[in-house]
Amino acid sequence: MNRSLLFLLPAVAMLSGCIRPHYRRPELPVPAAFRGQRPEPRGASLRELRWQDLIRDEVLEELIREALANNHDARIAAARVLEASARAVGVRSERLPSIDAQAGYSNVRTARNGSTPLPDGYPAQSDFTRLFSSLTWSLDFWGRLRNAATAARAELLATEEAHRAVRQALVGQVAQAYLHLRGLDLEKEITEHSLRSRQESLELVRLRVEHGYSSEIEMRQAEALVKSARARRVELEQRIEQLENLISSLLGRPPGDIPRGRSLLEQDLTPELPPGLPSSLLQGRPDVREAEQRLIASHAQVAVARAAYFPAISLTGFGGFESAPLRALLNTSNGIWLAGPAVSLPLFNAGRVRAGVRAAEALREQARLNYQRTVIQAFREVADALAARRKLTELRQEQEGLVESLRETVELAGLRYRGGVSSYLEYLDSERESFEAELRLAQARLEELNSVIALYLALGGGWQ
Repeated sequence: MNRSLLFLLPAVAMLSGCIRPHYRRPELPVPAAFRGQRPEPRGASLRELRWQDLIRDEVLEELIREALANNHDARIAAARVLEASARAVGVRSERLPSIDAQAGYSNVRTARNGSTPLPDGYPAQSDFTRLFSSLTWSLDFWGRLRNAATAARAELLATEEAHRAVRQALVGQVAQAYLHLRGLDLEKEITEHSLRSRQESLELVRLRVEHGYSSEIEMRQAEALVKSARARRVELEQRIEQLENLISSLLGRPPGDIPRGRSLLEQDLTPELPPGLPSSLLQGRPDVREAEQRLIASHAQVAVARAAYFPAISLTGFGGFESAPLRALLNTSNGIWLAGPAVSLPLFNAGRVRAGVRAAEALREQARLNYQRTVIQAFREVADALAARRKLTELRQEQEGLVESLRETVELAGLRYRGGVSSYLEYLDSERESFEAELRLAQARLEELNSVIALYLALGGGWQ
């Protein structure tokens, strides 16, 4: 018997290895460099920078810390990690023996003249006590439990990566919302400055109308500009309040005022670190790593499904004591036990096992395609962020030159109007163009800062 077992063990090991194929990461066309970038040597990259070192606004740093601690999405993601961890422990414990203890007491009374009459002298009422323990152990010859534990661990790691992805997105959301808020503050300052200038111009036009140097229509045009600036200020105040409410919700607190730190023009988000190599995305982005862990889990689940083709072998047994009188329960003569292996072999199940294997293989294919799609999407996001950062910097520089030119135009148009050389309409047009150009410059500066944050997040930074 022992010799036959020695011959069977190598065959069992070979079959177990066939059921659990080795996982290999899918081949992906990884470029040598991101689009628009030259190949760079290995070294520090923007992705490795902590968000605390990227953001240099103490107020914004404090808001991000508060969001990471109190945001409901982040806390829900953390709770999911705890759930996945508990599930992984439960699946892993199935590989170990299960031992239970039981105790019972019964008091039975039988009818003396029932369907089976009791003999004379036999008591109609009796006591019965039992105390025993049982053991069950599933032998994992085919790797079903081992692969199930592997899948559960991969799901746990995927959940942890999903938690990191939520934290990463939260850092970006708070930072971009705060910068947007400071951008609206700057637009409001520009609007208020323009409003004061237009009010001064209106007073000048009124004096000219009173002395007969200007027409009534010029005064109406000046009043329209003042009212337009006031309407724009009201609109900005509404957007500012709504954005503060959004930031408050990200912080996990009721709507309220948001403190301010550096102005938009004082924000410095221009690190000189390069983006790094495209291959670093596979190790840096939480969503890519989450997708791969899902793929690993589905790969192991295929092995779990295939193991259903083979016999399920388990060891069962129990031992203890049974006795009618309680005082004689622990006598050796009242000991009982039962032990032996049990084998279950599927003979006919109408294709249920084959269907389960095919379903698991289909899920694995979906996970593989999702992993490839996630990687391609990551490359695209980095390329888009690089292009945005490069072009938005050029746009902001051009807009700065335009604003400077239009300011000079407004001054010249004002001098010409006061000197009676040009009409008031010419001055109004130049002032309106200058105002709109300053607003576009503020928006260009905001978009430039947001492009740096978007690039940082696309590279996989921000969740630490």
